[in-house]
Amino acid sequence: MFQKKSHRINIIAMTLFIFSLALPLHAADSKVGYINLQRLVQESKMGKAAMAEIEKLRQEKQDLISEKMKTINDLKLDLEKNVDPKKEEAKKNKIETLNELIKDYKRLVDDAKEEIAREDQELVAAILKKADGALQKVAKKNGYTMILKDPNAVGFLDPAVDITNEVLAELNKG
Repeated sequence: MFQKKSHRINIIAMTLFIFSLALPLHAADSKVGYINLQRLVQESKMGKAAMAEIEKLRQEKQDLISEKMKTINDLKLDLEKNVDPKKEEAKKNKIETLNELIKDYKRLVDDAKEEIAREDQELVAAILKKADGALQKVAKKNGYTMILKDPNAVGFLDPAVDITNEVLAELNKG
């Protein structure tokens, strides 16, 4: 019985040894690369156009917010200047108006942030979708078996396997 166990262990050990020899041969055929998605978004023609659109939207929203803030500040100044006790009802109405303007202002700021974030996500998604096609072309052309999109998820990657520039060039062709 001891001999049978020993024989099984030897067979398992031999199988593992053979498998371990074959693994590096297969791995040697593999070609791995990675891309930096942030660079694709920031440096591609499409990404630069999208960032310009986002900046334009951000500026439009900022102008609206600034205009609303000016109205609020003007009303505050008016309230501080006109402290006539005879006009208590008018003051009360202005305070109510001011409170409404402040609520509207906060809502406007929140809506603007949300709209900009949503637009940014949509534009980045469109760029990444198009970049995926460029990535496929580069991978096939150069014989890559695996391309990582998040190099931070791996402990170390040699900068020599960064194919971001190649994918950017392919992406910018279209």
